[in-house]
Amino acid sequence: MQQFAKAEDYTKQMWRPWKSGDVYAPHDLSGAEQKKWKTGRTAPQTDAFDVLGINPINEYKNYTMMSEFMTEMGRIKHSKLTGLRPVNQRKIAKAIRRAIGLGLMPSVHRHPLVVKNSSPTRFSS
Repeated sequence: MQQFAKAEDYTKQMWRPWKSGDVYAPHDLSGAEQKKWKTGRTAPQTDAFDVLGINPINEYKNYTMMSEFMTEMGRIKHSKLTGLRPVNQRKIAKAIRRAIGLGLMPSVHRHPLVVKNSSPTRFSS
């Protein structure tokens, strides 16, 4: 029983999510190294749409705002990257899909470097 309590106490002190098969060195278990993992995961505390009082669905015509929530390749960013709460993340995704459906935003965005490195005959008409 004491060993179980001791193991439980150690797992509470570790901030890094260890998985089976992970390789680690003894210094990875030190307090300073564990502190890096604790401070490394900071999520935004406030949602931008809640602060501004904006409904994301109504902003489907605002290309500048919609492009902030998309990657260079045209995919919708994850909520971990946007910092939006789930309700607003779904609304912004719906607004982006609506803008793409109406033709206000490109459905597939080609990054200039991707177009430059591709074969020139492929995109010529």
